[in-house]
Amino acid sequence: MSNAVILEPLIEGTVVIKSRVRFFLNKEFSKKYTREALTLTYPSEIDLESLPPSVLNIPLITNVIATVWFSGNRYTIEEMDEDLYYSLQKIKKFFQRFFYNTEWEGELIPGRLVKNSIPQTHLQSASMFSGGLDSTATVLRHINENPMLISLNGLHKQALDFVAVHQLAFNQINTNSKDFLKLSYLNKASIDITKWFWDTSMGLSLVGTAAPFLYAKGIPVLYIPAGFTWRHFLFPDGQTLQQPASPLIDENLSPMGLRVVHDGFSMTRTDKIKFISTFCSQHSIPKPQLVVCTYCRTSDNEYTHCHKCFKCQITMLDIMAIGDRLHEYGFTQPESEFIFGFKYYVEKVTMRRGGTYGALNDTQQYVKHNLEKLPRAYHSFFEWFASIDFESRLVTSSSRPLRSKSFKWSDYEDVYPGVKDYVDE
Repeated sequence: MSNAVILEPLIEGTVVIKSRVRFFLNKEFSKKYTREALTLTYPSEIDLESLPPSVLNIPLITNVIATVWFSGNRYTIEEMDEDLYYSLQKIKKFFQRFFYNTEWEGELIPGRLVKNSIPQTHLQSASMFSGGLDSTATVLRHINENPMLISLNGLHKQALDFVAVHQLAFNQINTNSKDFLKLSYLNKASIDITKWFWDTSMGLSLVGTAAPFLYAKGIPVLYIPAGFTWRHFLFPDGQTLQQPASPLIDENLSPMGLRVVHDGFSMTRTDKIKFISTFCSQHSIPKPQLVVCTYCRTSDNEYTHCHKCFKCQITMLDIMAIGDRLHEYGFTQPESEFIFGFKYYVEKVTMRRGGTYGALNDTQQYVKHNLEKLPRAYHSFFEWFASIDFESRLVTSSSRPLRSKSFKWSDYEDVYPGVKDYVDE
């Protein structure tokens, strides 16, 4: 008698109606890890029913693969895109090394691998776009490519105005990718991870969600705007950000032969504001009205900045650091009020090992090196900002165990050979 283990399929059912798809998963997997079926709705001209199954299921795979690995269980899937399969082997290796206190022993085993190639019907690129600082900088950096913009779950009017000004094509994909998993459970399931979606799945989800659309449109290049930098990733004591959002994830992901670029990972937020400002001056166009506020949602009728959250605060700081005016980018708070509010913010903020410290440190380094070039009216403010010892403000207590040795990009050169161009600079 055979002792072979019969593996269960991950997908229990797929419902496709024109441009909408819903994925229903294995009952035991769903009971433990999901709240609802993963659902995606693409632009109406995208006929999902005509796509190869191995392309159609890419969004499902990329949105759940980290959870599958974490589960420790082995599941099957009838077919998988060949390039995606081999991409995920490299990314899993990165996870095992980066989140080293967590076991990633689960597997998704395809019945067959299918070699897909994106039809070369468009030579243009595509870019994820939200209207925020990172995505706006990425679009302007590649504006000569006439990139097709992709938004998840809609844009505010200010972002749509930017699209119109630059006469770019815009497409919206609706998805519950941030909500379908049981994040209240997964956020506490590993001592390495505090925000499951952001820490494990964001880049994977973005690329996978866009994949069927890019295949149908014949677009071979996708830009994912970077939120961090090579330096931003690291802390003075050798610890690192929890989110592995970087070229090591995104650029290792190549379903259907897609070329994914994690764009701007060498640019700080200050660099991006400066680039946008210079671009607009050179082309004699207004500055974009940025959409950065943490507390505003696309369902809101009117977009306004709260001027109090970290994203608002750091963006306004960077605008002033390059000598521009806040109102040029859509902020309504006068510079004098911002200075007063920012000083209060810094007095109260407590920083953990995250993006707050990295972003403030990046801007502080810019200010220190460019103090004499900054507006005279704000010199006393910038001198005060440059004098702050943010490292001592870093809260070292954390539920995440500290690394026993310093994080080094060079340790991942086998996963991403391109790291040698930036390694530990």
